[in-house]
Amino acid sequence: MLEAYPKQVRLVFKQYPLPYHIHARPAALAALAARKQKKFWEMHDTIFETRGALADPQGKPLFSEFARRIGLNVEQFETAMKDPSLQEIIDKDMRDGAQAELRGTPTLYINGRKVRDLTLEGIRKMIDGELAAPGKGAGPAK
Repeated sequence: MLEAYPKQVRLVFKQYPLPYHIHARPAALAALAARKQKKFWEMHDTIFETRGALADPQGKPLFSEFARRIGLNVEQFETAMKDPSLQEIIDKDMRDGAQAELRGTPTLYINGRKVRDLTLEGIRKMIDGELAAPGKGAGPAK
């Protein structure tokens, strides 16, 4: 959708670590720490590709290993993981999610409206509807 609507669509990603997943909050923190080195999406993708194995057999999280794997400065990454401002971002995103009555992830909104049809066609249709609304944009993408 970002390619189809390069000037009309902006992606905003919010963290919403589910409380019953022991590694969800540290994973959110790892993605934000990686963002400090401009590798948010690389960490995000690594986390989701290995979501069943976010810790070693002794329970030690593997996020520093992921950081090394994607080419981060691991020392800077580990320092960022302790940055209270990143915890504050997660806390704010969690409050926003609670206010939006999120029940799970992923959840997608377009202009504050929850997307029900998560197919590409459903998302495109909703974007086109928003762009066609008075004062919203120049109409559907071709």
